[in-house]
Amino acid sequence: MLRGLILFWTFLGIHAVQATRDSSLRYANAIYEPAIHTVRLNQIESGFNVPLVQVGESEALRLEFDEFNENLDYYQYTLIHCDAQWQPSALNSTQFLSGMGYEELGNPSFSTQTLTKYVHYSAAIPSENVLPKVGGNYLLVVYRNYDLEDIVLSRRIFVLDTKGRVDQMLVSQSSQMELRRTHQEVDFNFIAYDNYFMPNPLQDLKVVIMRNMEWNSAITDLKPQYMMGKSFQYQHQVGNQFQGGNQYRGFDIRSTRTALLGVVKRYDFAGQKHIDLVTDQARTYERYFNWSDYNGRYFLDSRDVPLPGGVAFESDYCFVHFSLKADERAEPIYVYGELSDWQLLESHRLYYNPSNGLYEAVLPLKQGYYNYQYIVQDPSGALDFKPLEGSHGETENNYMVFVYHRNVQLGFDELIGYGLKNLVTNSR
Repeated sequence: MLRGLILFWTFLGIHAVQATRDSSLRYANAIYEPAIHTVRLNQIESGFNVPLVQVGESEALRLEFDEFNENLDYYQYTLIHCDAQWQPSALNSTQFLSGMGYEELGNPSFSTQTLTKYVHYSAAIPSENVLPKVGGNYLLVVYRNYDLEDIVLSRRIFVLDTKGRVDQMLVSQSSQMELRRTHQEVDFNFIAYDNYFMPNPLQDLKVVIMRNMEWNSAITDLKPQYMMGKSFQYQHQVGNQFQGGNQYRGFDIRSTRTALLGVVKRYDFAGQKHIDLVTDQARTYERYFNWSDYNGRYFLDSRDVPLPGGVAFESDYCFVHFSLKADERAEPIYVYGELSDWQLLESHRLYYNPSNGLYEAVLPLKQGYYNYQYIVQDPSGALDFKPLEGSHGETENNYMVFVYHRNVQLGFDELIGYGLKNLVTNSR
């Protein structure tokens, strides 16, 4: 019976992604083939997960991903300029890119000494062949064999052309008394440089506020409360509120040989490594407790690999078994965080097992340290932390502010300002 359940959940973990496959280009972070796993796009210098580069700057980000395959594919990438709403802009490629307009993903590595066979791909981007010339939002598109119709993944990138500064950014518990215990607000000013021309800022200036790089909960329609010359104040008490959520849960699968954080059992079955995590409990009514987390992110590492340079292609994949003790609910429950691309994915959905009263899911994850939470959607479609994780105004979160302005000559949205702040400190 146990082996039958393991095989069922393993099958579900692999094939849930296949059921939602869609090959049409989406202007979002998306994976188009079920064999693609562990897509990462981080800043090379800091390792931070905001894919932000300065205009004209090359090789500032590291793109990495694995393909469950024993054969080599030939991949290229390009960039598409988008407006502030992540729709393609009216610019043609020669206006926003210098170089050839595409680049090869060279030097792939075959996995070695792993039960799961995969090919690891990596590239420093942008390159001199695909170099943004103007600021704004860009969609990175990776495709196969020079065929732009054969897309395997897409990622959003911010290219900053600084024309001002985000100033006096403050993250605090909500100013609204009825939301103070559960929500946080983000206040800031934007000060444009004196020599930057902004003829109609009320119409042409746009800001986006994000919590921990969570695209689905971003605030995109905030207008300045006051304007004084080149200074724009966003000191609202309504419209700039986020659920505080809770500190993220975590588990450590950097080793498949020794017990680490959150792990209760390790075993091999059907030619794959399996990890059983501690059964989680709902935290709906628990008091807030501040422990160190990774703000929903994960980092890849393996203590089983003898040399650090081999982590990318010598780390194995594990089928990680999640379980949550909770009453059966009408709405679906999802494992959520950077491990789910900050989305509610069918491949990361938990299913209720009436035989043991647990919600369960199995995910193939590469060795590393992971943060996660259990999330549902409210009736409006928004993410809701409260039912299973609780929501607290004191929760430590990162917040990012992106400021866009409509270019008066060419009519595209430039990214001209960026700010980053943490509720507790300036750390990330």
